[in-house]
Amino acid sequence: METIMKSLAERFFRESDYWKSWAQVPDLTADIPYALEAVRPSDARILDVPCGRGRLLKAVRRLAPKAALCGLDINEAMIAQVRRELDDAYVQVASVYAIPFRDRSFDAVLCHESFMHFDNPKAALAELCRVSRDRVYFSVTTRRQLNTLLRRVGVLTTADVPHWTYNLEEVGSLLPESFGWQIVGGFLLGRKALRLSHGAHMRLHLAVGRYIPQTILRTFGQTLFAYGSRKG
Repeated sequence: METIMKSLAERFFRESDYWKSWAQVPDLTADIPYALEAVRPSDARILDVPCGRGRLLKAVRRLAPKAALCGLDINEAMIAQVRRELDDAYVQVASVYAIPFRDRSFDAVLCHESFMHFDNPKAALAELCRVSRDRVYFSVTTRRQLNTLLRRVGVLTTADVPHWTYNLEEVGSLLPESFGWQIVGGFLLGRKALRLSHGAHMRLHLAVGRYIPQTILRTFGQTLFAYGSRKG
């Protein structure tokens, strides 16, 4: 039963046309800098999973130009696009539940804009941590955000995308004790709620949004960014 449950969301992202919507998203959006906080220019090996069409890998390449970049995704079209646009990265079709690398293979392991689509978050996080030598990063959509309320009252539409939301306490209960963790909140008002373009939302966030106190953002923000560092 566990194997079946883990495959449900992956089957959606592997077989549906949902991935095509990501072709409309710019390479640089307000969330990308949060992921880059987990990367060091001196890193030798970095993994992004699921890597999608390579938006984050491109940003990582600029920050860590000498690093060996690897990316995994369960959608073949996404992997094909990464190969076309970032030909020096090693990418392949693979599941986050069975990452095909040895323990502690990467300095940094990144999981951006995907964690909320995992049927079994603990199993996914265990794999992400297993292949990390030093750092793990993931982001997740929160339950108390304004968008949740707007969907309930019909202002924003809902989609059939497999999606789970978490509050701060629930994220904390998932985190392995073998890593020390810092959780950062972001985006009190999401782009869709404000009906802004990605560019306008990024400018607003840089000018105002990032200065909102973390006590508020961690509790009511749209996204939580989790950074783990291996102990010892």
